[in-house]
Amino acid sequence: MSSLHQGSVAAYRVPATITAVLLLLQPVSSLALSPQEVFAATAPSVAALVVLDSEGQPVRSYSATQVDAHRFVSVCDGLDPAQTVRLSLKSVVLTGKVSARDRERNLCLIEADGAPAQALVVQKQAPMVGSRVFAVSNALGLGVGFSEGVVSGVRHFPTGDYIQFTASISPGSEGGALVDAQGQWLGIADYRHRDGQNVNFASISAWALEVEQRAADQAEQLARFDAATALQKQQEWADLEAFSLGWRQREPDSADAWRFAIAAAKGLQHADAELAGWQALYRIGHDQWDAGLGLGQALLERRRTEEAVQLAQQLVTEHPEYAQTHELLARAQLATGSRQEAEGSYRRAIALAPWLIDAYQGLAALAQARGDSATAISIWSRLSGLYPDALGPRSRLIQAYLAAGQAAHAYSTLEKLPETDRDSAMGWYWRGVTLSGLKCPEAAVQAYRKSIERQPDPAATGWAWAGIGEAMAEMQRHSEAIAAFESASKAQPNDDGWRYQLAVNLKDGGRASEALTITKALTEKAPATAAYWRQHGFVLAVLGRPLEAIPAMERSLQIDPQQSKVWRALIETQQVAGRRQDARETYQKLRAIDTPAAEDIYHSALLPYEGEAP
Repeated sequence: MSSLHQGSVAAYRVPATITAVLLLLQPVSSLALSPQEVFAATAPSVAALVVLDSEGQPVRSYSATQVDAHRFVSVCDGLDPAQTVRLSLKSVVLTGKVSARDRERNLCLIEADGAPAQALVVQKQAPMVGSRVFAVSNALGLGVGFSEGVVSGVRHFPTGDYIQFTASISPGSEGGALVDAQGQWLGIADYRHRDGQNVNFASISAWALEVEQRAADQAEQLARFDAATALQKQQEWADLEAFSLGWRQREPDSADAWRFAIAAAKGLQHADAELAGWQALYRIGHDQWDAGLGLGQALLERRRTEEAVQLAQQLVTEHPEYAQTHELLARAQLATGSRQEAEGSYRRAIALAPWLIDAYQGLAALAQARGDSATAISIWSRLSGLYPDALGPRSRLIQAYLAAGQAAHAYSTLEKLPETDRDSAMGWYWRGVTLSGLKCPEAAVQAYRKSIERQPDPAATGWAWAGIGEAMAEMQRHSEAIAAFESASKAQPNDDGWRYQLAVNLKDGGRASEALTITKALTEKAPATAAYWRQHGFVLAVLGRPLEAIPAMERSLQIDPQQSKVWRALIETQQVAGRRQDARETYQKLRAIDTPAAEDIYHSALLPYEGEAP
């Protein structure tokens, strides 16, 4: 290098001592910390929050961020002011209670004395897009952890602006802290607004300082909300309907008032009122995509599938980043028979939200429908690994194994449940299902009875009673099966499946006249259901009324021709009625559909009457 160039470089060098002084003179907030330093500085101010029931048992897990020496902030969803919460910090475990609520922003203050004075510094300035951020939270209830990302933007919701960020969060992260590279507190993670992979939101941290004043300003609304919540918990549906009506008359655009109206309509089984409630809530525009999901579900329940598809497509267009809109579209597509499109929508939902169990369930159901039990088992095995202590995914895995004829694997899965789940009502129910699959009906009945003993809600025992009924029917103990299905129908009076099984066992148990009343009502209620017409025809045949039984069986075959048992019964009933030519014509129709089945039926139902082959 020439001397000229050497001199030029030297002219721009700054002595190390001067560099150190310049760094000390910079504002502290501009000095970025390492990720390890950010976690060390902020984690002591974030607590793992556990909601406890009346007996002190854990109900659900969240996160909470310390506001000052006595208070923490978390999300309000799932927090009942009457419940006690447990806050676990790095150095201490505290007991707390909700002291103030800002329901509009979904923020609750929690009083908890004895916390170390380690509140975070609130950064009141909006963060710059692209700036580095960290999420500190109790993700999945595993303890306070840490993830890194960037600010994607500041998004506008009806309740105010939210910070969108890419640092990963999971269920349980709600109430955790979003901090910047200097460890300053930017926001409060809100999983309610999180429905896409790396599309996460946090409310502004400064809002935590406004909760008490806003709660005081909203006192009247909170009182109405608490009164309605009490009616809902007590299932006083008529009173809740009247209360919500008065509320809506005062505040026609109150989202809370309409949500309680929907709950009352559902409790009263007023389907039209429930649908109208969802339509009104969607029209108001509060959390519109959420209201849209409810409306879509209501449309699907009423089999208005084309409307559901149109709505879901609109929601996906407006909110493509929300996984639940894709999951709704998948269910709507499935309802219209578009299985391939539904599978694509389910996969898109999972790509956006890897924790969305409903989407996995839809994929597994599609796999089972096409006879791909291996894929269904793989899906539920994965979810069982992600949620090792959750009963739901393991229950689905047990079902998948049973559908694949692998009852032994189902039983093995059941034995891996935590002891509390194995001895729960659901644990014993699935033991009964598995024992039935293993062809142990007596043991299955005992398991179902233990499930009923442990179920505090009599209305939730229908499946266990039905399991007893099926096991008793398998053992040809029809009187006990009848009693069990009567109990199932009493527990769940709207479930036509149990009434159908009750009719089958009444017929097989020598009480066909009682079965006839049920099958007649079922065919009138659902005239497009082949099974109902089939059983109605069988009952009429048993009662010695072949001329009435024949059209019922023919109707069943028109709906579903692939019923060899009904073809046989129809031919036999035509023979009994002396309509031999009709029997031969029925046989010829069957030959065109299923020749082997037709030949088998010929030898037992035609040959004895005719004495010669056709």
